[in-house]
Amino acid sequence: MTQNIAQPVAVIMTLYRADPLDAFELALSSLENQTLEATIRVYLCVDGPLPESHEVWLEQNATRFHKVLHNETNLGLARSLNRLIDLLEDEEFVFRMDGDDISLPSRFERQIELMRAEPDLGLCGCQAIDIDDDGKELAPRKFPVTPEETRHRLSRITPVLHPTFCIRRTILRDPKMRYPDAYLCEDLAFLVTLTGAGHSISNHPETLFKWRTGKNFFKRRQDARREWVEMSWYFRALRANGRLFSPQAVFPVLRFIMRILPQSWIVWLYGSPLRNFVIGKDAKQKSFPT
Repeated sequence: MTQNIAQPVAVIMTLYRADPLDAFELALSSLENQTLEATIRVYLCVDGPLPESHEVWLEQNATRFHKVLHNETNLGLARSLNRLIDLLEDEEFVFRMDGDDISLPSRFERQIELMRAEPDLGLCGCQAIDIDDDGKELAPRKFPVTPEETRHRLSRITPVLHPTFCIRRTILRDPKMRYPDAYLCEDLAFLVTLTGAGHSISNHPETLFKWRTGKNFFKRRQDARREWVEMSWYFRALRANGRLFSPQAVFPVLRFIMRILPQSWIVWLYGSPLRNFVIGKDAKQKSFPT
């Protein structure tokens, strides 16, 4: 059953010169095919100069976007998303979406149902399934489904998948609720910022999203600077929960060590009981959180 919602909803996306247009088209089409009976406004930030093919595509598809911002130079994801947030209008909910993923048709409708059923919830995501570059389904990606468990996991994993974010618009009216400048860890930093301000986060229990990992997924995640920044934000989450000097503080360090191992080791560890121990997950559950 579709849900009639008077207020429009917003989607914030970015486009970068290296983004493949075929995948971006699929992502955009998945937004246009939502079952939600409300106006969906897509806000796009073009992060830096584009090749001619992208410029032509953008000109031909201009009417599919509510507003388009152009960064003269590459500013990065956090600053680009913050610029879009500052442009938001009277929308009730704000969704995130990446240009290479796919939102299943009922995603918006189901996430809004959860947000309305739980008025104290400031942000929710959903369960997802990994797909490869060709769209082949690989494995489920499960996330916690209660605010308590989600907050508890925040010191070990990123407990809400970034492109599945559904954020209550009223939260973003606070200028402090913006993406921190956290190198390649903007999603984790944003969640820590929200929970630190007292906002609850959780996930819808249904699989409503396809997340494209691609063949270079593990290679892209090997970045010493990124791992250091990530660990620092996990420690901030521990401090916010009053657990900085608890035994839980060992887990961000273990995660950091796992991240900087050789790529072949990381691939093995991703499905091993050791990683499940580090992130605090039941080893019998076959899923691969971030």
